[in-house]
Amino acid sequence: MFKIGYILVIALLLSVTTFAQSGLKIAGKVRLLKSTEIELRTIEGERLLAVSAKNGEEFVMGPLEIVPDVYLICFGETSQPIYLTNTEVTIKGFYDCQNVGNSSLDFTGIDKYYELLKWLPKEQFAQDKTIDVGVKGKLEGNMYSALAYIANMSTYEPNKLLLDCMAGRALETASGKWLKHRADSLYHYSIGAPAYDFTFRDASGKKVRLSDFRGKLVLVDFWASWCGPCRGEMKKLVPIYNELKGDDLAFISISLDSKEKNWRKALEEEKLPWVTLWDEEGFVIGNKPNTIQRAYGFYSIPFIVLIDKEGRLLAKDLRGERVKEEILKARRG
Repeated sequence: MFKIGYILVIALLLSVTTFAQSGLKIAGKVRLLKSTEIELRTIEGERLLAVSAKNGEEFVMGPLEIVPDVYLICFGETSQPIYLTNTEVTIKGFYDCQNVGNSSLDFTGIDKYYELLKWLPKEQFAQDKTIDVGVKGKLEGNMYSALAYIANMSTYEPNKLLLDCMAGRALETASGKWLKHRADSLYHYSIGAPAYDFTFRDASGKKVRLSDFRGKLVLVDFWASWCGPCRGEMKKLVPIYNELKGDDLAFISISLDSKEKNWRKALEEEKLPWVTLWDEEGFVIGNKPNTIQRAYGFYSIPFIVLIDKEGRLLAKDLRGERVKEEILKARRG
C-alpha cells in the first residue's frame, strides 16, 4: 500500500458538485503503458467496483451507494487509501505500472480527503509518527478513524487520541472498527513482547508450531487468496527471501481463507518457496476478530511481522523494502 507523499504524487483538486449524485461514481481518462485494472476495495479487501482501463480511453465505475469512509483505489498491484463519499470522482493523468514513482494522477471530487491531509503527521517516515492534538473537533464522524488508517501510526497514543474523538455510528463503520481494534491491540501488544505460539497445518496436513523455529528469525505473513494487496506483497517477498535465505531465517505464510480449497488454489498459483499454513478460522471482519488476529493485534491484511530468535516480536506492519531492512538489522544485532 503506498501512502500520500511516498511514491505516487497526487495533485488534489477541489470540486463543487452542481447536480444531484446518487452514489459514488468514479470516472476518468488515464495515460497507461498497458491496459490496467482499476478497482475500488474496502479496507478489509472486499472488491466493490472494477474496470479494465485502456490507455487514453474513458472509463466509468458505479454509481454505487457507499458509507462515507476510507476505501482503497487500486491501480494494478498498487493501492491508495482515500476518503470517499457519494459524489462523482474523476481521475486523470499518467500511471506508470513499471515505475510508480513516475506516475502523476489528478483526483477531483475528494474534498473530504483533502481535509484529512492537512492533519497527516509531518514525520512520514518516523516509527513514532503522531497527530497534532489540535485535530480535536476539526473533523467529523469517522474521518478521525480514516485519518488514523491513512497515517498508519504504529504507537498507541495517537491512535487512542483519534479514537476518543469518535462516538456513535462512526465507531460502527469499517474504519471505526479498524481503529478501535488497532488501539486495543497496540495497548496490549508491543515490540519486545513474546509472540503468540500458534499451531496450524501445512498443505500435507502436518502440524507446525511457531516454537518449532526457535533459534531463527521468523517472518510471518498473514494473507488470504481474495486479498489483492496480499498477493502483491507476496510477490515482493520472493526476491527478498531468495537474497537473504539461510539457516538463521524462516518465512511462514498463514492463509486466513475461510475455505481450504481457495487457499490450496492460491498456493498452486503462487508457488511459494517457504512454509505455508492455513488458519481454518478464516479472516474475521468486525469487533470479534479470530484467535490469531487478537494474538497479533491486526484487523486488516496483509499483515507481516518479524519475530526474533527467542520468540519475541521484533517488528510489525512491515511492507516492501522494510522487510529486508528489519531482517538485516536483526542479523546485525
